Amino acid sequence: MDVSSIVVLQDIELIPVLKFEPFQFAAEGRSPPSGFYEHMPEEWHRHWVESLADSGIRGVMPVERGSWHVPTSEFTDLALLRRVLEVIFQNMEEAGFSIDLDCLPLLGGLALRQSRTVLIEPGCCADLGAIARWREAVGYRQAEWQDASSGHPSVSVRYDAPRLIISSPHQGEPPTARWAVHPDQLQVAVVAAEFELDRFASQVAAAMPSGFELDPHLMGQKLAGLAK
Repeated sequence: MDVSSIVVLQDIELIPVLKFEPFQFAAEGRSPPSGFYEHMPEEWHRHWVESLADSGIRGVMPVERGSWHVPTSEFTDLALLRRVLEVIFQNMEEAGFSIDLDCLPLLGGLALRQSRTVLIEPGCCADLGAIARWREAVGYRQAEWQDASSGHPSVSVRYDAPRLIISSPHQGEPPTARWAVHPDQLQVAVVAAEFELDRFASQVAAAMPSGFELDPHLMGQKLAGLAK
């Protein structure tokens, strides 16, 4: 292992985030920019903002500019969160899913951030239930790589005393060591993320749209990825 290429992390955060794919919220007929994000970052950001506004979702800030991930901490207004849930439930029903039986944690996950710089965002198909993987990672003490995230590309961890080694996101190839963090510091980040998810679950329960004969508390726990 080339330890010179591994960055030791300090003061990290795990930020619970929701994923807002613009095509899930855009009005019919709204077209995305014609080029890649790398060549048209402002156009893509404006398209994302305007797509969310088409569904009545305004004023939210992504975890970093250009991202489709929004911290759950952005949702303190119950009316805004209720509107988000209405759109998500509508999309689920149109896809043939039952809200009460097929409900899974909301898409998104945990973003790893240090000093306000986002190092890792959740992969495709990841959800808020990824908190369980990060919780397991805190106590992992094996030299072999283990997945620490859901979705793809994935992130893996292994132990090299006294630190956990975190890989860069990978898909279809072996993990590559990228960062190192002391388990105690990761534990602090996980506890803070769980605290925020618990707050968010309570907000979801309070913001549940009318017309659903569901236990609001249970739905809040399920959607926030905290249900056992």
